[in-house]
Amino acid sequence: MIQICDHKLLIFLLLIMSVLACETTEILTFTGYEGGKVEIRCPHESGYEEQNKYLCRGECPVCNKDKVVESGSPAKDRRFSLTDNRTTHIFTVTITDLRTEDQGKYRCSVRTGLGKLDKYTDIILEIKPGKSEYSA
Repeated sequence: MIQICDHKLLIFLLLIMSVLACETTEILTFTGYEGGKVEIRCPHESGYEEQNKYLCRGECPVCNKDKVVESGSPAKDRRFSLTDNRTTHIFTVTITDLRTEDQGKYRCSVRTGLGKLDKYTDIILEIKPGKSEYSA
């Protein structure tokens, strides 16, 4: 057994271990205007070109996802559409006629297969009031 006598070294080692234990997730922020449209570009890794992609609202728990749109299926709301560019490894979700209730957290996700957790990127969508015809 190794005995660590230097408290600074012990703190350093604990800090390194805690950083290695944490999984970081990239968060992308998109902004749109009420009544307008936004294109949410969702990157994914190579190797998932043939897998289904989807956008879900909120935390997206494993068993009960609020999928607003999914590749190969009609969207719950016609304002949402998904296009998949398999060459660039980016799928794009377009939301038209933006509303304040569209604002919030989403997840761009790629199905990875039965028994595996889906790959995802967290998204924050901000909705600003529509531009006034009098604004410069």
